[in-house]
Amino acid sequence: MTAVTASSRANSHSQQMIHQAMSLCRRHQRPLSILAVRFQDLASIKADIGAERIQRLLARVLHQLHAGKRCEDGLVSCQSGQSLFVVLPATAVDGAVAMAQRLQQWFSSQEFELDEFHISLPARIGVHCASQQEEEGVVQLLNRAFNTLEDTSDSAQIAFSEPARKQLAALQSAPKATHRLSRELLELANGPNQASLVEVLSPALSMLDERLRLQLVDQLLEASTQARAI
Repeated sequence: MTAVTASSRANSHSQQMIHQAMSLCRRHQRPLSILAVRFQDLASIKADIGAERIQRLLARVLHQLHAGKRCEDGLVSCQSGQSLFVVLPATAVDGAVAMAQRLQQWFSSQEFELDEFHISLPARIGVHCASQQEEEGVVQLLNRAFNTLEDTSDSAQIAFSEPARKQLAALQSAPKATHRLSRELLELANGPNQASLVEVLSPALSMLDERLRLQLVDQLLEASTQARAI
């Protein structure tokens, strides 16, 4: 496994930023995802354009990504810019996958002009979602995201940690929810504290008239029957 340390992966400010994002998401029972981005073929690119230009290239990429990210997202450079972490607060696995796909498409289509050179910069992206059953520290979270890229048996350009893979499978098997509120309720139902779902629903349920409450009871009974059948 590749160890991520505070000195080699992120400075203290970045560590604090990630810790604050994790704390906020835990407090409000919101998901947190991390993307690990590792640039490929840097050795051959460096041989073509030189060490000084490769640093200018990586600085330009970091600047463009920072300018295009959401204000609440974090961007951490490591290994002298050869790898990046994208911190996505309040973003579940489906949102993380969508972001990874957009980044992958951007890197695949982007051509950077540097002096007389036109350079493509392929990248491999790892997706990790914070565990909903255990509390991860900042270094552990970054390690799990980065280690998705270490699996050489998986040639896919987007790789998944085991928690991200499980959350994605659970999401894909769940009923489709197009409404934002429905998606949030599904996140609560899949979370570690399912009792909070009842707390969220109780005030609204008390406002329903008797006819709607009976309809809801019918749906709950049907859901229980389906669960026993499975």
